[in-house]
Amino acid sequence: MIFFIDLFVSLAMINHRLLRPNQPILRGRSLLSLKYNPNPRRAIFLDRDGIINRKLPEDHYVRTPSEFEILPDVAPALAIMRDLGFTLVVVTNQRGIARGMMTEDDLNKVHQFMNSLLTRSGVELQSIYYCPHDKDDCCECRKPAPGMILAAAKDLGLDLGASYMVGDSASDIEAGRNAGVKSVRISSDPGDIETELVFPSLLDFARRLADLERSLPQPTI
Repeated sequence: MIFFIDLFVSLAMINHRLLRPNQPILRGRSLLSLKYNPNPRRAIFLDRDGIINRKLPEDHYVRTPSEFEILPDVAPALAIMRDLGFTLVVVTNQRGIARGMMTEDDLNKVHQFMNSLLTRSGVELQSIYYCPHDKDDCCECRKPAPGMILAAAKDLGLDLGASYMVGDSASDIEAGRNAGVKSVRISSDPGDIETELVFPSLLDFARRLADLERSLPQPTI
């Protein structure tokens, strides 16, 4: 059991790890600042490898900041989503930790580097959740299980029914469905039918989302 503690809130969470941007890491724990939000917010849950950064070949892991290569147009896409009022949350499987190929400290350094790149572009992630377990560990957080999404919704006061899960793999799509959010697959394959929502890039999805928002009836004052 992992505990996330600040001056006002003490939470017990199972089978996932959390890193807030620009927060120090203490022996595998993250400092977490939470405030009660009576009005649930919409969120976009993002896979990391293949969505935010270039994915390495199978069974290879981004272990150092030098191996982290952010994909083109990611920052502009996230900026559009932010400006539409979506909370941005990363949910990522990182089984390289369980396999002994990297440590949680290695991963935290990569995420701090990722946050620094995005911050310089004017974008900030609300939270980063990661699963350090292997495929056979039977945890509740490794996608396609919905544990990370459900935990984020509880922690951050998110409205799952008005949120999206964006990924590039079948496990991302299934995790979104299992959590009750709309699933979006980023794929250049026009024949991809695992989900109804398929876009060639994150920016294409963000622009389409903006178009949909503009087409909605505006409240009268």
